[in-house]
Amino acid sequence: MAEEFNTKVDGVYEYIFDAIKRGDFHSDKILSERELGNLLGVSRTPIREAFRKLEKEGLVQYEPHKGVRVISFSHEKIRHLYEVREMLEGLGARLLSQHPNQSAIQRLHKLLEQAEQAAEQGNIALLSKINAQFHMGIASGSENVYLIHALQTLQSHITIIMAKSLSQSGRPVENLKEHWLILNAIESRDPELAEVTAKFHIRNAYSNAIKQLDRRNEDNDAP
Repeated sequence: MAEEFNTKVDGVYEYIFDAIKRGDFHSDKILSERELGNLLGVSRTPIREAFRKLEKEGLVQYEPHKGVRVISFSHEKIRHLYEVREMLEGLGARLLSQHPNQSAIQRLHKLLEQAEQAAEQGNIALLSKINAQFHMGIASGSENVYLIHALQTLQSHITIIMAKSLSQSGRPVENLKEHWLILNAIESRDPELAEVTAKFHIRNAYSNAIKQLDRRNEDNDAP
């Protein structure tokens, strides 16, 4: 019974998370337990548990007498996120370059090859997934458990923002080129270059995330 319940909770969580990532559940949308229950064919209990998980990750917030609201990503929130991300991912690239983990590096190669195929096919959803795996792959390759944990706590926010950023024209190709530069720097065993290249990539990602936010705000303000 417990396993079946957890499966339902995970299913509801994934449905809501994917809807937020796609933009189907826009920022500030109030989520209804009744509507979700009817849509997904589950009781309110697993929905509430999924809400708690999403709230813990900072993706929704409870509002008295209203319900659960999807959080919005302001300029300040995105800046704070990417300031931390830049430092963490720069460190991860430096550590992996200092202490090369060949199995991790081989996996990074395979991921970028898969990303090239996804980019050619215009499969943004798959590209977003591979993008997250690439960045976490660098952190995992560093074998620094504290670095890995720190990035994992940011992952849900990064995934949502990156999914929208990668939809910009030309960004998938640009993003892929930057990933290859990071991997080449790691393989050259130049820790400083690896760190600088990774930080440069995160700054570009931040710039594109802000552009995407501004474009979305303009669309919302349009008559």
